[in-house]
Amino acid sequence: MSLRPSRPKQGHSGRWALSIALILAVALVACQDQISALSSRQGSILREAQENGYLNVVTVNASVTYYEGRDGLAGFEYDLVRAYGEHLGVEVKFQVVPTIEAVLQAAKTGQIGLAASGLSVTAGRREHFVFGPKYRTAVPVLVCRRGVRVISELSDLAGLQFHLAAGTSFVDLLQALRATNDAIPAPKIVASSVEALLADVAAKRIDCTIADDHVFALNRRYLPTLEARMELGEGVPVAWILGGGHSWRNASLSRDLEHWMAQPETTVLLAQLEARYFAVADTEFDYVDLSRLRRAMRQVLPKLRDDFEAAAKRYDLPWSLLAAIAWRESHWKADAVSRTGVRGMMMLTRLTAREQGVTNRLDAAQSIRGGARYFASLIRRLPDTIEPDQRYAFALAAYNMGWGHMIDARQLVAARGGDPDLWANIAAILPELQIKAVYKTLPHGYARGREGEAYVQAVLNFADIIEKVHAQPILPEPDLAADGTLAR
Repeated sequence: MSLRPSRPKQGHSGRWALSIALILAVALVACQDQISALSSRQGSILREAQENGYLNVVTVNASVTYYEGRDGLAGFEYDLVRAYGEHLGVEVKFQVVPTIEAVLQAAKTGQIGLAASGLSVTAGRREHFVFGPKYRTAVPVLVCRRGVRVISELSDLAGLQFHLAAGTSFVDLLQALRATNDAIPAPKIVASSVEALLADVAAKRIDCTIADDHVFALNRRYLPTLEARMELGEGVPVAWILGGGHSWRNASLSRDLEHWMAQPETTVLLAQLEARYFAVADTEFDYVDLSRLRRAMRQVLPKLRDDFEAAAKRYDLPWSLLAAIAWRESHWKADAVSRTGVRGMMMLTRLTAREQGVTNRLDAAQSIRGGARYFASLIRRLPDTIEPDQRYAFALAAYNMGWGHMIDARQLVAARGGDPDLWANIAAILPELQIKAVYKTLPHGYARGREGEAYVQAVLNFADIIEKVHAQPILPEPDLAADGTLAR
């Protein structure tokens, strides 16, 4: 038997120690990979947008936000977000959800860059979301239908069908008002959009709802039985919600938005968007004429639409704009005649009809084709310095008052140091063409400038109504969950 001490064996303990070390090393690498991947998914929203080349934006399909217009996608929010995307040098990817409640649900997921849906900034929302800078103000109004009883105070809503859209700031507003006055009835909160509820009011499915003042003004043009009964408080700021919640992820996006909104170019853009989407709602409301228009759109327009569309296609014009001109001129009456001798659907003079190849002014198809050809010729004559989105207004003024008076207005604006290529400047000065001290200095003399200004606004208003009523709805994205969250 040997008495020498035995050599330690490389047994189980050594192999276990080596295995554990290897496992820990692999786990550490895997953990680092996961952290890196999570960091890339949850990094700065602004940096991610710039690196990926796109910004995710959630919105709703509505007349004040995002819709299919005559020239493609349009809307106040759509145009403003697109402009910000151009500032960043990235594409904007819109995700459409059905309601404001769904917009807020999507904003909570952290998978979006912005929520842009005309969102009011409230104390309750600030608890959950970070807002960008204010870009407009909205006043909530109680909206009911003509014929609904007089409502002097909110307690008079008792016994009426009073609905509010879930997720909107109006729910919190009513809750706060009811906390101080228990006589105010509780509204029914429904999973619907504000615009759908306005349609329900007009259709007598419910009696009243609440909407922002500019949303009401726009929709009243399509639904003329709507009435604003009272304002509910002062104006509240409207802003975008930034993705990422209360975290560092949206800090750089917030700073960049503040800087961009403060730029003079953005201020001009906001004014242009206000004029394009909301100014027509500020014109004098004519319940009778709008009601007549809606009735004629059902009974008369279907018989004329093919003629409008054919002429529009031939002269590269929106058919809804041609239909709007014809409505303003003749109320779609082929045999219309004025005391000045103009006649037909588009109310052409004898000379203009001859120049446009119209042999029978009382033939609807010929009149529409001749009017379209003449209107297109006015657009072509305009200086190239006038931007595309302004050209229709200038041509409409010339169609109504005559080319010479429109040129007089441009020269008057320029003589006073203004920009003659901006329709807002022309519209502001047109009434002065009726003032003797002014028109006697102009080459073409007196013009009914105030009528011309109203004509342009009315036609654009009618065109917008016709376009919206006939627009195809934009359905929510198919990869969105029912609660509005984006699919992973």
